Amino acid sequence: MRTRLVGWWIAAASLLTVGLEAQITIPSTLPPTARAGGNIRATPPQGPLPRQANERPHLTGLWLRQGGTGNISQGLPKGETMPLLPATLKRMQALMAKDDPQLHCLPLAAPRGNPYPFRIVETPTHLFILNESMHGFRQVFMDGRTHPADVDPSWHGHSIGRWEGDTLVVDTVGFNDLTWFDNYGHLHSDKLHTIERFTRTDLGSLTIEITIDDPGAYSRPFTLTFPASLMPGHELMEYMCEENNQDVAFIEGPAAPGAR
Repeated sequence: MRTRLVGWWIAAASLLTVGLEAQITIPSTLPPTARAGGNIRATPPQGPLPRQANERPHLTGLWLRQGGTGNISQGLPKGETMPLLPATLKRMQALMAKDDPQLHCLPLAAPRGNPYPFRIVETPTHLFILNESMHGFRQVFMDGRTHPADVDPSWHGHSIGRWEGDTLVVDTVGFNDLTWFDNYGHLHSDKLHTIERFTRTDLGSLTIEITIDDPGAYSRPFTLTFPASLMPGHELMEYMCEENNQDVAFIEGPAAPGAR
């Protein structure tokens, strides 16, 4: 049985403990980089890469991504920095931690990671990514179609997939501009175009490479890389947020302290 622990949930729950009010001191919540949340751990199994009958790697399974939840720049190659346009940096510097869309129960779109697992489900025509966080899901069309000529902006965009050798390539356009890339408040525009590459290297390991091309917010494309581990024997748990996060009032400070 896995457990999870998120500090800002505990702070909200403490408000309900009336009999202990005199003994409780509710701390100010730290900026998002310190509240990445979760205590879920994964110990990936060892073994050879499993393949389907068509020799493509099996991706189906429950996975836990590591890194990039607090700040996606952790996934950049060593020595690189986020190529922020001046206007994007100025917008980030004005953000407060309580502005984070996830605190208001809104969807978490790629490339944003979270400290909870996700499940990949493969079918002949679609691939689905089911996120425990926010009970969100993505569908990737695997039937050879292209993007529509005029895509209606949406939270997760329009995704089409193809195989390149042992790597699944997911191409997504049609995002709205209402989500953050991370807790730190890295923003994007509605010109965002992502290309994700999922490569399963052995039984328990998955490498996720995400190329971000967004001329509305960044000066050039950049690529992030994160590992993910298989969690056999586990299932997605129910995650309810809806519109009742009572802790928002206690989240203080800028979203991107020291952003430059």
